[in-house]
Amino acid sequence: MKLERPVVATAGVAAVIAAIAVAGSTASAGFVSPQLSVAVAVSGDAPQSSTSTSGFRNADGSYLYDGSLTSTSGSSWFVNWNLTGSDTVAEPGSPSITTNFAVGNTGDVTRTFQILVTYAAPVQVAPGTGYAWQTSLSGVLASSNGSMASLVGLLPSMFEGQINGTGVVLNNPSAASTTTASFFGLGVNNYAGPIPNGPNIGTIGYLLSFSLSAHSTAVFNGSWVGTVVPAPGALALFGLMGFAGRYRRG
Repeated sequence: MKLERPVVATAGVAAVIAAIAVAGSTASAGFVSPQLSVAVAVSGDAPQSSTSTSGFRNADGSYLYDGSLTSTSGSSWFVNWNLTGSDTVAEPGSPSITTNFAVGNTGDVTRTFQILVTYAAPVQVAPGTGYAWQTSLSGVLASSNGSMASLVGLLPSMFEGQINGTGVVLNNPSAASTTTASFFGLGVNNYAGPIPNGPNIGTIGYLLSFSLSAHSTAVFNGSWVGTVVPAPGALALFGLMGFAGRYRRG
């Protein structure tokens, strides 16, 4: 599904990248935040990862994590993130993690990116309840030198929502090629099936998989959210929201 959105100036993209790179860099004293892990694999370079338990605690009890990874072999790329995670303290029984990333390919060839996010959000699922999950994903695509920027989701999808390390839903928003900054998406998808490796929730997360053209930047925005509902209500919500495109990895 493609939404027509106003064109965004390239300077605005640069400002977003800078904000994602520096926001929330100070941990809250006295709190150990839930563990967040970000693993990045880029074609032509060695895999890298970052793990943090020192997120900034927001007033609502959620945690803000920021960080970055860059090329170590001269392949010219960067991945910056500014992610907000909610566990059972922030919203009892309703874990969530955002998808705020700035990804740049500053080299001369198209590269593939795989970004795996794992967030510790343990939930003891009460008998007689179910979960409704939703993913949303959109963003901005821009070329840094006036050439054609291209963002393509890798099979099976650009986004795979995960529970307990198992993929349960796919989201593949459209991303038209562009020579200037423009929005891509909005993609929304839902899941209301069983919890893999359940009955309880230990981690939530997602896998972003895509190729990005040379001298291009993609800024992702979205979230992966679980909402606890009584089991009959989960079935009703399933029907109302049109939970199409469910995916369960075998």
